[in-house]
Amino acid sequence: MLASFRATGVTGAVRRHHLAALGTLVATVTLSGVWASSLQGCDEAYYAHMARGMLESGDFLVPRYDGAAPLDKPPLLMWLVAASFRFFGVGDLQARLPVLLVGAAVPFAVWWGIPQTAAFRFVAASTLATTLLYVQLQHMVMTDLLAFAGLVGLAVGLLRAAEGERWGWFAGLGLGVAALAKGPLAALFVLASLPYAVRHREELLRSGFLTRAVPGILPAAAWYGRVWREFGQKFVDVHFGVFLFRLAAQGIAAESPLGPAFYVVSALWRFLPWWPLLPAALVAGWGAARAKDRTAEWSVGFTAVYFTAITAMRTKTDHYALPLVLPAALLVAGWVTGGGGSRAAEGLSAVLCRVLGGLLAVGGTAAAAGLLPAPLHLRLPAAALGLLVAWAVVRCGNLVRRGEREAAWSSVLWPVVLAYAVAGVTLRPWDAEPGLRAVAKALPAGEPVVYVAGQPLSQNSCPYLALRFRVDRPPRVISPAEFPSAPPGWYVGRAGELVPTAQDHVVVRSDWVLVHRP
Repeated sequence: MLASFRATGVTGAVRRHHLAALGTLVATVTLSGVWASSLQGCDEAYYAHMARGMLESGDFLVPRYDGAAPLDKPPLLMWLVAASFRFFGVGDLQARLPVLLVGAAVPFAVWWGIPQTAAFRFVAASTLATTLLYVQLQHMVMTDLLAFAGLVGLAVGLLRAAEGERWGWFAGLGLGVAALAKGPLAALFVLASLPYAVRHREELLRSGFLTRAVPGILPAAAWYGRVWREFGQKFVDVHFGVFLFRLAAQGIAAESPLGPAFYVVSALWRFLPWWPLLPAALVAGWGAARAKDRTAEWSVGFTAVYFTAITAMRTKTDHYALPLVLPAALLVAGWVTGGGGSRAAEGLSAVLCRVLGGLLAVGGTAAAAGLLPAPLHLRLPAAALGLLVAWAVVRCGNLVRRGEREAAWSSVLWPVVLAYAVAGVTLRPWDAEPGLRAVAKALPAGEPVVYVAGQPLSQNSCPYLALRFRVDRPPRVISPAEFPSAPPGWYVGRAGELVPTAQDHVVVRSDWVLVHRP
């Protein structure tokens, strides 16, 4: 790999080397463990059930949940999942397939589209594809990664606008995809790109560029216009009022006790394994931006505005930070393949590498010693993976301290790819509800089922949503106190909430329990 960094020209061999290496790591990270897939109730099964409803009803305009239109999200994700169901059947893996494929394609879009050297583009694409938050959301039926794909298109169009007005097509298409995937978030992408746009307004405000951007936005505009005409002010209040202004000002969930530090603390986990390099990358990126490097200008400006915006919101969740993975990957690539930067910042990154390595080593040792609450068949692989990545990150810190940037980055990449492969196979991280998969398989087709819920659905709807996707009709809900005197039938509930009686035949007993009462 290092030979490709040092290549003086972009030869066909270098391109093939980068493409093969990128294809290997993307395939490894994407496919490892996906055969053991089961959807979470919030939000995966919620979206998947609406997609199935589209297919059954033939109404592809407005996503509906059991006939009701929540009006909270645009339809792009549900369209793609419904198409997957149409061609491959209804199931957990089929629901995840569209996002998996988009997530696998986005690193190649970065590799192809960012106007930088071949080495820069390879490092950026590989860093993005192996960032934990990106990998997690690539394996989930959620709107975030589709919006992220739109952000990549928008960024490529903006960064290449100087090369010709034709790049307006990409900017418009990216913005349209983001709007059809996650609605008002597309406006935040535009806002966060304003520092770059102001600096390069002459080329971005050319009529030819703007005209070519319009077709990509039209499908989203048409959908918004059609739904507004059908639902009127209700759509505006819910889609924009509740999920934009209330989100920012009031919050839709309890405020995190971490306050403004939430995303900094969250990054220690979600931006693994690359966050120790961010201080050096940010300082080098700031210098490159001042030197009018376009990629650095966009990355620094976008990071500053977007991070400030999501930090100002009362509601904070990890997946809001996904768009920051793109500028982070670009800044890391600029630091790895370029000059400049600060020895002090690199010293801090070296220290952070050692800190992270120490934490991973402690965690791996604790897992091996049985100090973590996990079964043996999970503890040992987790311990081995923790110690492997700990060694790689500590070695990275030593190389950063010596100024060997390329070697430092490479020393982390392939151990992390190996860790993703082993973790996917042994730890089964994508199997969120294995017991519910067994329940769905054991429940006779067409049989009504009653859900025994330990909490009212208004307080905890996620288990119900996970169950609803897997049964033919909405289940009736009763409390554990009502269960002993309930009539004959099929009953399902979480272990500990549904306690079988002597008359019940237990069909499945795991984290979920399925019983038949004769």
